[in-house]
Amino acid sequence: MTNGESGKQFSDEELKEALFTIEDLMDQLLTPYLLLGKTAECAKYNKLLEGDGIDIGIRDKSLTQYVYDILADQLKLTPEQIKDGFEYKAVNGVPIRVKVYKRNYYFFKYPDHVVYNFGTYDLPNPFENYWKSRFLIR
Repeated sequence: MTNGESGKQFSDEELKEALFTIEDLMDQLLTPYLLLGKTAECAKYNKLLEGDGIDIGIRDKSLTQYVYDILADQLKLTPEQIKDGFEYKAVNGVPIRVKVYKRNYYFFKYPDHVVYNFGTYDLPNPFENYWKSRFLIR
């Protein structure tokens, strides 16, 4: 998985389309997820999406055989490629980065629910604590 430093900045519309794509995939997988990184910051403060991709996080315990099968079918990923997180390109070449976290971070335990761009998303809570330590999440 890359570090999210592709350099290319995408427009709000391109990122919004990619966000809807990952939302649809997570709905198919029946997997809870949280917005992370710049994506979470934009949702938290109700700003236009900006950045070099979409970032989400899922708990490692969510990786069931069903999830592996769907991701293998739709994204051609192996369980080995999925287990620590993965990245793929959505519409318009927007990178979608999925971080699989293993530790019980307290700011993921009771997520904050926000309405953003006609959807409801989960954010780390308290957000300020997550934001300070976002680069340490594994």
